Amino acid sequence: MTFLSALLAADTAKAAAPAAGSSGPIDDIIKLFGDFGVDGPHLLVQVINFAILAFVLYKFAIKPALGQLEERIRQAEQLQKDRAAAEAQLASAQKTAEAQLVAASDEAAKILADARNSAKAQAAQTEVIAKAKAAIEADRVKMMNEVRGEVSRLVVETAAKVLEQNLDDAQRGRLNEAAVKQLAR
Repeated sequence: MTFLSALLAADTAKAAAPAAGSSGPIDDIIKLFGDFGVDGPHLLVQVINFAILAFVLYKFAIKPALGQLEERIRQAEQLQKDRAAAEAQLASAQKTAEAQLVAASDEAAKILADARNSAKAQAAQTEVIAKAKAAIEADRVKMMNEVRGEVSRLVVETAAKVLEQNLDDAQRGRLNEAAVKQLAR
């Protein structure tokens, strides 16, 4: 005879023997629950079953899911840090480019002033200005292309870290082109 059988037999014996004259509120409540099919041994077994189910679900479903959620949150935070670092590097590169443009503009202004002071250099003045503007524009385009390339490389590296996969050259090229197009806007 198992423990459960013994509990059921004891409860049946109690139910068969009517209480002698005492019918208090607790007895009425127990009788009401009994009328709905709720009795002590079955209720105890159901509570034990629920506790086992809750433990198994927590151990094998909820706890691993929470671990994965925390890992994804950590990865998202790392991605935000990498993005902020890339933006800071881009801002630094733009400041450097602007400083070089200012220096080139100052040099062009100095050359222009020298050309204006010279009576013989009237024809050369327009040529120097055009060359200086072309050099400034070429330097600016070159620096912007370098900045775009560096940012696209950082974006691809960050995406590869987050995706935890190695990209082949074709995929890396497509991602670089997409990043450069996005930056060109």
